Amino acid sequence: MIFIKQTKFNIALLMSIMLIGCNSQTQKKEIKFDHVSLKVLGTIQDGGIPHLGCNKKCCEEYFLNQTQRIGVSSLGISNLKNNKNYLIDATPDINFQLKKLIGNENISKKLNGIFITHAHMGHYSGLLNLGRESFSSSLVPLFVMPKMHEFISSNGPWDQLVKLKNVDLKSLSNNKPEVLGDNLSIVPFLVPHRDEYSETVGYKIIGPNKTALFIPDIDKWEKWEISIVELVKEVDYAFLDGTFYDAKEINNRDISEIPHPFIIESLELFKNLSVVDKNKVYFIHLNHTNPAIDKSSVPFKNIISKGFNVAEGNMEFNL
Repeated sequence: MIFIKQTKFNIALLMSIMLIGCNSQTQKKEIKFDHVSLKVLGTIQDGGIPHLGCNKKCCEEYFLNQTQRIGVSSLGISNLKNNKNYLIDATPDINFQLKKLIGNENISKKLNGIFITHAHMGHYSGLLNLGRESFSSSLVPLFVMPKMHEFISSNGPWDQLVKLKNVDLKSLSNNKPEVLGDNLSIVPFLVPHRDEYSETVGYKIIGPNKTALFIPDIDKWEKWEISIVELVKEVDYAFLDGTFYDAKEINNRDISEIPHPFIIESLELFKNLSVVDKNKVYFIHLNHTNPAIDKSSVPFKNIISKGFNVAEGNMEFNL
């Protein structure tokens, strides 16, 4: 009898533990179900690494060893609540980047939108892969600002993407949220940059719990009427233009033709931020000459020692 009672007790206890475990797992699934994931799909400036025509050490080994490129700056967003995926910027490396974002899924069905920052080669040239000559996608939503909308609609080969319904153009407006669900919005905002063919925007990505900032290209922080220092304080992650570490690395071109905030300028601008706010900053869109790409370099160690970060491919953040 004692054995039977103990057995019944043990069975009851085991069932209770299993029930608690199931409830715990259910709670975890519910949390994950509402989860929005932000993935860093690329970190390099438009030309990538190795860079065309570069004979410097930064690219030489990639050419010699036939090493795979380091991807051009791009972010991927996965909203697990409604099983939707979004890409910010269509780079020359879109093939690899979409593989990381949606795996082997059908692009026309599982890529629910592409957001373009501006019409410089590293940010929209990957759209060509959606055309008839390549994947021939069907009505992939393409979110663009007014000038970019006009540019895509009126110039070949981009207008063919519209005519053949490879993409479905969606209009964005400055500072107007694009609501992508009850747990995700993306807000475009204008920034000063070389706008030969379109305006340039950054994006604020608002998840259910956290917010991220993405500004891969801007001329100089002081040209913007908005304080980037205050904006960093308002968000949880800030992926910011880190194209050049300083002026020394560009010795064969007129730097005035390709203005960007040097990382050393940003470090000085952000020096009075709190430790928490400094840690929000991830420098991205690094030129192939940027020494901060090398983790063993003095510039990289300087950035880290001051409390900031350098973005790396495959980083993932919860929003």
